[in-house]
Amino acid sequence: MSSGSARLIAIGDVHGCVHALETLLDAIVPTAADQLVFLGDLIDQGRDSAAVLDLLIELQSRCQVVLIEGNHEEMMFTARDSEKALRYWEECGGVYTLNSYRFGASLAEVPPQHWDLLAQGLPYYETDSFIMTHAHYLPDVPMSEQPSYQLRWALLEPELMEPHQSGKTVVLGHTEQRDGEILDLGFAMCIDTACWRYGWLTAIELHLRTVWQASRWGVLREPDEPTQLGRLPHLAKVAVS
Repeated sequence: MSSGSARLIAIGDVHGCVHALETLLDAIVPTAADQLVFLGDLIDQGRDSAAVLDLLIELQSRCQVVLIEGNHEEMMFTARDSEKALRYWEECGGVYTLNSYRFGASLAEVPPQHWDLLAQGLPYYETDSFIMTHAHYLPDVPMSEQPSYQLRWALLEPELMEPHQSGKTVVLGHTEQRDGEILDLGFAMCIDTACWRYGWLTAIELHLRTVWQASRWGVLREPDEPTQLGRLPHLAKVAVS
């Protein structure tokens, strides 16, 4: 792949961190030929989910955008079905999403264009060399037959992971790498680097392995710069987001 070719760029869990996303897009400068694949969890936890969704709608006019459905998008859709599901989602960060529209807003105030955008989320996205999904995979099961729980909810246990039967590299989010570093196992990598928890939002061009990272305040990470969470030894490296 030459430097002038179309790029395939995976972006980890945004979680409402619009300033981080804006900074990454300014650094990436996407073109109409580029594919940007968002690995899910665009919303919740961070405070600017509505602005993130507006930005993605605008981004679709500039480049090819692929959305993967994360567990937080699943919770938001399920929250429309019952009061119990709504309370559960709110406790998992959904209250920040609602407040990004208006303090104390209800689901009825989420505009149709945002529901339409979130409905574009795929269970996974596959190219000739890569598979991208939100959470995990079963190594001996074709992607079309993977359980939804595995794709959106299952946590990574690196020491137990195996290559997918396709032989393709699998790119994931969901399991937070709280040291701010990409977990790269060769056959799989996790790029959820805990932006909303003072980590980084990570984007990676998958062919050339070019990496961009930005903090939730919208500051690009410099080479070898430690993450804020990396300075807090009492915090575990891996957690669900």
